[in-house]
Formats: sequence, structure tokens, C-alpha cells
Amino acid sequence: MKYEVFARINAGDELINVGNVDAENDRLAKVYAYRTFDEEDWDRLVVVRREHMVEATNVGNMPDTPGDAA
Repeated sequence: MKYEVFARINAGDELINVGNVDAENDRLAKVYAYRTFDEEDWDRLVVVRREHMVEATNVGNMPDTPGDAA
């Protein structure tokens, strides 16, 4: 599975995408991210399965209210 890796250096900063890792499961993804992106002293390091990311490119084509046809 492909995972996107997000991190921040200082508490309160926005998370930024610092790269991605391939892993067989969530536990390995955390380990791979920690070891791959260890060049900074991150306040927070997060992995997200790419399949769980929600596309927001075409929001202009979305219905105004739930249930409306696009």
C-alpha cells in the first residue's frame, strides 16, 4: 500500500506533505516514515493511506446541498 507522509517541526504549525512510503500495513508505514524522514526533529509525523485521501480538485462541480445532482 502507498502512504503519504505529513509532518511539522513546531507545534501549531500546519502539517506539510514530506513524501510517501510503500508498506504492507499501517505499523510498517509508521516505521518506514520515521526512519526515512528522520532528518528533522519533527513535532508530529503522520502517515495516511493514499486510498483514504479525498479528492478536492473539482469542488466547483459539486452540488450545493447534499442530494442535489452534480
